[in-house]
Amino acid sequence: MIPKPPDSYMLRNIRDVELPEVFSWFPQTIGWKIVFTLILLYATYRIYRYAKHWWNNRYRQEAIAALLSLTPDDANWPYQMVKIMKAVMVYLDKRNAALYGVKLLSQMDYLATDSSSEKHSSDRSQANFQHDDVYLQWLACVENSKLEKPDFDRLRSGLVVWLKTHQVISEGEHE
Repeated sequence: MIPKPPDSYMLRNIRDVELPEVFSWFPQTIGWKIVFTLILLYATYRIYRYAKHWWNNRYRQEAIAALLSLTPDDANWPYQMVKIMKAVMVYLDKRNAALYGVKLLSQMDYLATDSSSEKHSSDRSQANFQHDDVYLQWLACVENSKLEKPDFDRLRSGLVVWLKTHQVISEGEHE
């Protein structure tokens, strides 16, 4: 017969390790449940507002990307810039579809103003598009491709700044 090993005597007094009691991470009292619900509702509201803002302003990023994709090497870049800006203006208001030339620049000036009180005052100072030689030369170059082209970088950077900063007229402000 085989004798029992001496280790078996040592193991008989060993006890299992007790695991700590599992607790819930969800608040147990009604006050914390209310606070948690309010924080969750506020976070949901902020996410909704951010998504709505992004959705309403996605045209800006698309237009900026289209402008930045243009190069001065392309002979047709002035027309492409007008096409991009015209698409933005029509997106903002369908009535802008009929605008061309100085009237388009005038509408861009109108949207470039910072406050709505300035938009409705008769003696407001004009923004820089309508009276800037580079923008006027740009439009003239679109009409007659044989004319000298304006400074590409200055024109593109000015249009990008306008796209980033122009004010959108709310539905109630349309005349």
